[in-house]
Amino acid sequence: MASVSTHQNQEKGPHLPPPSKQSLLFCPKSKLHIHRSEISKIIRECQEESFWKRALPFSLVSMLVTQGLVHHGYLAANPRFGSLPKVARTACLPVRNAKQ
Repeated sequence: MASVSTHQNQEKGPHLPPPSKQSLLFCPKSKLHIHRSEISKIIRECQEESFWKRALPFSLVSMLVTQGLVHHGYLAANPRFGSLPKVARTACLPVRNAKQ
């Protein structure tokens, strides 16, 4: 009789909807439904972290390297604006790629 009561107290797994009604965000292995708001929050956090820890430092280093190349004569400076156009263009490349 003890075994009968333990079987009745056990919870059944969550009911899985049919495959045609499951969203792409449903994971049957973990038996959790991840809400779109949680996913969008995670994506925002990842993009922000990517900007501050990858894109911005890479952009600053690229700017310094470009300025050094112009200063040492490996790249020609613009007669009117100097090294500013090359440095600005170099600064925009890593940031633009990180936002995509």
